[in-house]
Amino acid sequence: MSRSKPPASKPVTSPEQGSGKSFAASAATRPHLALMRDTAEGATDRSRAGLGLLMLWLCDDIEQRANASLAPFGLSESKFDLLMFFGLAERGLIESQAVTPSYIADYFGVTRSTVTGLLDWLEKRDLLRRRLSTEDRRSFALELTEQGRELLERSLPVFWGMCESLTSSLDEDECALLQKVLGKLWVQLKAD
Repeated sequence: MSRSKPPASKPVTSPEQGSGKSFAASAATRPHLALMRDTAEGATDRSRAGLGLLMLWLCDDIEQRANASLAPFGLSESKFDLLMFFGLAERGLIESQAVTPSYIADYFGVTRSTVTGLLDWLEKRDLLRRRLSTEDRRSFALELTEQGRELLERSLPVFWGMCESLTSSLDEDECALLQKVLGKLWVQLKAD
């Protein structure tokens, strides 16, 4: 669910909160922070929990923007991710002996049934093909079709443009700091 801007009846600036977009985020989280005061465990660092809440919302909003940019291609972000995964594998940019549903599930941190559903969707649209493996006749090799490659090549520039737009309000120093912080958070989440 997307969070909306604070109601127009609320002041948009406050001497304590600053001004502009950072205050809008503060105003949007205010009711949730009030709820947190009443419901969080005593040891919860409310400032960090509030920042985590804002990160969750940001993830939702980024996914919505990605889905909107990929919709003209008939793709969602998760389907595009899988197409891009196969594009990376074809270029030798992913280290894997065999691209299997189990490997893909581990790679993305999702269930095997989620991957199977996405693979079925791609296969039904002739974007991906499963063929019997030449090494193990009990398993399948997965690969992009020509149509899948063509769709990926057409959608990649739009995807990269959308990614770039996510940081358009940041200057170079802010981008460098954000990259460092997000990298640290990503490593932490992958290790947990």
